Formats: sequence, structure tokens, C-alpha cells
Amino acid sequence: MTDGALSYAEPISSDNDSGLPGYISPVDDNEEEATQDVAAEYGFVPAPETESNGAKMDLIDKLLPPVSQIADQASAASIAEPELEPEEEDDDEEESSSDDETASTTSTASTPSVADLEPMPVVTSRRKRLPKDTIGHLEDRIAHDGIRAPLALYNELIAEYVKRGKIDPARDAYGRLLKLYPTVASQWIAYAEMEQSAGEFEKAEEVYRRAVEAVTSLSIWEHYLTYVRRRNNVITDGEVARRTIIQAFQVVVSKVGIDVRSGKIWKDYIDFIKSSPDGQSTWETQQKMDLLRKVFQRVICIPVENLENLWQDYNLFENSLNKTTARKFLADRAPAYMKARSCLKELQQTSAALDRNLIPVRPRWRESELAQLGLWNKWISWELNDPLGFATEDGKGGILGGKEQLVERVLYAYRQALQPLRFYPQIWFDVSEYCASMDMPDLQLSFLRDGVAANPGSSLLHFRLAEVYELAKKREDAKKTYQNLAASIIKEIKMAEEIYEDKKNALQSREETKSIYSASDDKTKDEDGDEQVVDKKRDHDLELKIKKVEEKSQERISDLSKDLTLCNTMYMRAMKRMEGLKAARQVFSEARKLPYSTHHIFVASALMEYYHNKGPEIASKIFEIGLRRFGDTVAFVEQYLDFLIMTNDDTNARALFERTASRLSAKDARPLFRKFYAYEAAYGSELSAVAKLDIRMSELFPDANPIARFATRYTLGGHSVIGEREVAPPQYKEILKEEQGFSNASLIAEEDVEEDIVVPVPVPSLEPVKATAKSKRVQKRVREEPKPESRKRNRKKEKEKSEPRVNYSSAQQRDPFSGYTNTLPDGVMRLLSLLPPASSYKAVLFDPDALVSLIDRTRIPAVPPPNANLSRFKLG
Repeated sequence: MTDGALSYAEPISSDNDSGLPGYISPVDDNEEEATQDVAAEYGFVPAPETESNGAKMDLIDKLLPPVSQIADQASAASIAEPELEPEEEDDDEEESSSDDETASTTSTASTPSVADLEPMPVVTSRRKRLPKDTIGHLEDRIAHDGIRAPLALYNELIAEYVKRGKIDPARDAYGRLLKLYPTVASQWIAYAEMEQSAGEFEKAEEVYRRAVEAVTSLSIWEHYLTYVRRRNNVITDGEVARRTIIQAFQVVVSKVGIDVRSGKIWKDYIDFIKSSPDGQSTWETQQKMDLLRKVFQRVICIPVENLENLWQDYNLFENSLNKTTARKFLADRAPAYMKARSCLKELQQTSAALDRNLIPVRPRWRESELAQLGLWNKWISWELNDPLGFATEDGKGGILGGKEQLVERVLYAYRQALQPLRFYPQIWFDVSEYCASMDMPDLQLSFLRDGVAANPGSSLLHFRLAEVYELAKKREDAKKTYQNLAASIIKEIKMAEEIYEDKKNALQSREETKSIYSASDDKTKDEDGDEQVVDKKRDHDLELKIKKVEEKSQERISDLSKDLTLCNTMYMRAMKRMEGLKAARQVFSEARKLPYSTHHIFVASALMEYYHNKGPEIASKIFEIGLRRFGDTVAFVEQYLDFLIMTNDDTNARALFERTASRLSAKDARPLFRKFYAYEAAYGSELSAVAKLDIRMSELFPDANPIARFATRYTLGGHSVIGEREVAPPQYKEILKEEQGFSNASLIAEEDVEEDIVVPVPVPSLEPVKATAKSKRVQKRVREEPKPESRKRNRKKEKEKSEPRVNYSSAQQRDPFSGYTNTLPDGVMRLLSLLPPASSYKAVLFDPDALVSLIDRTRIPAVPPPNANLSRFKLG
């Protein structure tokens, strides 16, 4: 054996550096002019535009062994940016327009940037397609769907190109497909096989290099090994070919050798080493035996599907060399083998039902999708629990690698999950958080970037990425992250508008076609022979269909508008933290001009100004600006009214209520009346104002129960003596319903009621028993309406089961042998009653419900238990 045979090198590492996603500048919209008063204070200065600094992934030569000589740079560039073949015949002329309209090109980067995944605009064909122009129609559909174009559509287009012998357009289509679906291993394999079928082996190698950088797939590496062994003939090329194949095996097992399904690759690797001829000297033969031993000792510690057969082969191998040393080697490796074998069955059961070939799709949260998501999380959790004991033993007991091996296995499970779950932001978030917990910030940033590229509209990933940048003092990157998310949402809104117009036009065209055919049909008449009645019915049906489509479209646009406002609000707050209030005002000034912004951006900006300046002046001006645009939005008026009440501006609060309530309909104004009625009843200075308001409400809302509205004024801490004891159960249901409406719009805090107010005013409860338990008992009593004789027994049982009430008379009446009680002492209750309301605090607010719940759960001993040892509490 020559010196070239001594090439059994160590596994080749391949650390890839991911590029930063490109910057997408937000869409400018100047439809709304800047208002006066505060406009100068909120002048907008556009953010400086910078070029995208997304770097291409370097095709590292050491990642894959050289199979054949790499083509020159021009050849490699032809793969990245293919040129379309000249059109020749008539059919080709029809297809030329589809080729011209396709602006995307194949990228050499394994992981696409945000700029690469920029949603394609919703366009229509420049000219009408002929029915036989299959490629043109497919290109139009792909251009229309943009980043949501299905995989099957691309495959159909590629099949048409290949059938007609157009390899360069097929490469272009593969490039666009793999930008959207870079983790689909079958597409990379089909791409490489197409190049091999065309005799372009150098380009096939380039595809394999890009594939393994983009996705960690066992099937891709298996196909690559087949390709390497096909291109390197050990019979004709001798040791050069054998050295290349050995290097390929080393790379493959270093990448996917921990996969439970990789046992066949390990077996082929061992058999290939065995098949190599022995060296011409004892030293060369010993090199071969050492490599075999090393490979055996690596694989028997890994739970692979044919582990027992590999252990038997290793046993035979050691005993064939030296039975004395065999006992030592086998004894050293036996514990690790036994641990791997015990974990193999459990791992197979955990991962058997996983669909690894699942095509990634946008989640719709169907039952099958949730099942697969649960299975992937189960496997990841299994790896995190470290059943092989890497972290606990840290390399001892026959287990090699320690903590690094555990991290490798966990990351491999995450990467496998990201192939079918590419469009699930939570998986990207989980793996990035795991990297952060393992102190791997670069890898955390890489996963977040890749996740953002795969999910350009994900608020979860963008917000987390922006936080990482902000914590790292990378302010420009954080700003670009917020801007990219806003631009992506705006494009989604525009796409939704285009889809609505397309559906509307399609419905109108369909009805026009029907009317043309029915005009010549004598049967298209009603029973009286009147054709106009039929036409009116057709028009009415068309209006209903268009209205239904419009409602769905408006619902989608409304949700996206809220997402956009949330993004701009978080961006505004981040700019205040990073660059100060002036920069935050610039963000608000630009965001409020967008026609898609909701009223929440005005509320957020006003409150930000209020808490920063410690005064309501600027905040009030912002509310007034918002009132000009959202004066008919009840939710915004409620927020403004809450702000005025919070700042004790009762004059403007009453003026706002009167100005708005008179303009809105009775149905829309009802929440405002409830809110202001609760405010007047609790904190008003004149009972006559409450009475006048009660008369107005009885006239506007005749369906409301007067006693129910009256009872809400005399409710404290969730306790309504009028409703619980002095009205019939059917009427009490109406009171509960009315109280629910008042509590949602009232400034009086009610326990366990979700409120939509700025600052709640806590009121001490009359008893520490939770209101939910009490309300449930009351509702159950009203619903079932038990008989009088059974009602007394039920109250007695509930009293025995319920928690003890506060006894304000004396603490000696408590049971001295109970040791503990879950009621609050008298002093604590008095202290709570003396605390000022929350509206008087100007500093950071805490959650009063959580604090009260904590105090309620605290068990304080009433008196020392009998025989208690108190010596440890004595001073000195």
C-alpha cells in the first residue's frame, strides 16, 4: 500500500457562517397630512437607507471532498444566475413572456435572506395567454401566489421545462423553489439528478454542496455517497479514488452519524474499509486496523437501528486480532454499548411515527398537524433529558464527548424538526433559546435569522431577534428588524386587497358570462314570463357573494392592521429605549400616517408621553389628534375617557362623553354610557347627575332592567346584596348580565373580571374568599333553582367546605389547634383599607390582583402550636 493509503483522516468539520438578512425599507404612505399643534414636535426624519449586507454562504472546499475538478468561476456563476435559452419555435414564443416576467434567480446562498424572500407582487399577465401555453399559465400562477406558491406548482413547471429540454429555465425554477423550500430534501435530490442526467457532473456537485449547507438530511447524504462512489472507481483509479470515498464517509458520519437510521451508512463505511487491500508493510496494515477499531468504537456508543449486529461485528473483529487485548477493549466499551442499546428501543418508539418527508406548509392547526408537532416536541424533549448520560458522566463510564455530544444531539433533533416544520415560528424560537441557554450567541443569532427568513411575517421571531440585537448594542440591526416586519405586513395587506379584487372580478365575469348565455335562452324566465325578475335575482345573488368575499377580506385586513400597529408600537418603544423620546416620536409620526394603523398607536404614544413627561399636556394633544380620525371608534373614545378620568380632568371627561355619545348610535354608545354612569355613581359630586344619566339610559336602552342598573351602583368588591338576596333568581340573572357589562366599562375594580381600562382603582374586598368561588356558587344556585328545603342543606355543606371568613372580633376565637389559617389578620385588612387608590401612583404599577392572591395564599400561624420550641427565636 502506498503512502496515499495513509489518508484515513479525522472527520472534517464544516462551520458555516450565516449572512445577515437584507433590509426591506418600509412603504411610505402620505395620504394623511400632518396635523398642526403637535406636528412640529413629531417631525419625521426618514431612516438612512443602507445596502443589504447579506453575505453569500462560502462553499467551503473542506465540507465535501473533491470528487472531480471543480469548474471555473464562470461555470459556477452560470448555476447561480442561469441565462435563458433563446426561443425558437412558435410554442417557445408563447412561453417567452413567462420567462421574461420571472425576475427571481437562483441564489447560491443556502439560507435565503429576507430580501431574497421578498413577497412577489400580485401581478397579472402582460398579455392574455393562449390555452396551450402551459408554462406561461404556471408562471403567472406562481408570480401571483408569491411566497405562498405551493410546491406542487413549481414541480409541474419544472416537469414542463425538462420535458421540452429547457434545462436553464428549469434551473431557474429550482432556484426560486429552493428559496422558498430550502429544507425539502427530495427537491435537492431531484435537482442534482437532473444535472446528472444532463451530464453536468460539476453542477451536480455544486447542488450537493448547497444542499448540505441548507439542510441536514440523511437522504441527501446517502445520495451524495452514491454519487461519490459512482464517480470514483476504485478499480481504475486505485488509492486516489479510495481516499476520496473514505473522506466522503468521514464527512457523512460526522454530520448524520448520530441519526437512529444511519446504521446502514456505518455498516457500509466499515465494509468499505475492510474491502481495501492490506498494506505492503505491517505498519500500513496496522493503520487500517486502527481506523476500523476507531469507527467501531464510535458507532457502538450511538443508538442506531442495527446496533446489536455492529457490536457482534466489533466482537469478532477484536477477537480476530488478539483475544487477550479483545477482552480489555470490549470491557471498556461494554457500558456505553449497553446504555445505547437500552435507549435504542425508547428512541425508536419516540421517533417511529414522525413524518420526516412531510412537505412544509403554513400551519392551519389541523389535528394531523398538531399530532406531528407533538411528536417532534416529544423527541426533542427526549434528547433534552439526556437519556445517554452525556452531561452527567461528562465522558466517563465509556461515554465520549460529554456535554458537547449532548448539545450535538439536541441540535440535530431541532434541525430535523425544522425540515417539515419550517413555517412554525415556535420551533425556531425554541432552538434559539436553547442556544442562548448553552451560551452559544452566534448560533442563536443564526437560527433567528434563518427563522425570520423563513417566516417574514412572524412577530415572535422578529421581536426576539430585535431584542437580541438591542441587548448586543446593535441598534441599526434592531431597527432594520422592526422595519422588515412592518414592510412584510404591509405587503400581506396589499396582497389581501389584490386577492379581494381578483375574486370580485372573477365573480362579476362569471355572472356576465351566465347572463350572455341566458339572454338567448327562452327558459330563463320566471313563472310569469318576466325576464327582469330573473335579472334582479341574479344581481342580488351576485351582491351577496361579493359582500361575503368583502367581509372575509376586511376581517383579514383588520387582523393584519392590528399586527402592523403592534409592530410599530414595539418599534416606537424600542427607539425610546435606544435613542430617546425624540426618535420614538419620529416612529410614531410615520406610523400614524399609514392608512392601516389602528387607534392603538395613538393610545400607546400618548401614554408614553404621559409617563415620560409626568404630565398630561402632550398626551392630551395626541388623544385629540387621534380623535379626529377615530372619533367613531368606541374603543378609542373609552381609552381617552379613561385617561381623562385618571388625570382627574373631569371637565374634559364630561365634555368628551357628551360630544361623542350624541354622535354615536345607541348601540355603539352603550359602553360609554356604562363607563360614565359608573364613574358618576362612584366619584361624582352630585346625585342629580346620576339620576339624569339614569333617565337618559332608560330612554336609550329600554331593554335594560332598571333594578339591574340600580343594583350595579350598590355593589362593592363583587358583593351585591340586592342581587343575591332581594330579587327572584330569574331577575338576578339579568342583574348578573348587567353587572358584567358595567364591570367591563367601570372604573370600580371587580374581582376576577377582565377589564379594559387604563388604571383600575382597587377596593378592599369585604372578605378574603375569592369572588370566583362565590359567583360560581351563586350562579349554580340560580341555574338549578333548588327547592327551599334543599337550599338550606346546600348552604350548610358549602359553609363547611368553604374557607373561614374574617372574624374582626378577636383572634382568640380561632381554633388554637389548627395552627394556621388562610384568612388575613385584622391589621393587614386595616392597612389595605387605608392604602390610597392606584390612580394616585405615578411610578411603575404592579399587579394588585397577583399581590392580593399571594397574600391570600400565605398561611400565618394564629398561635404557636402546642409543645412548640420557641427558643430559637430568643434574642442573644
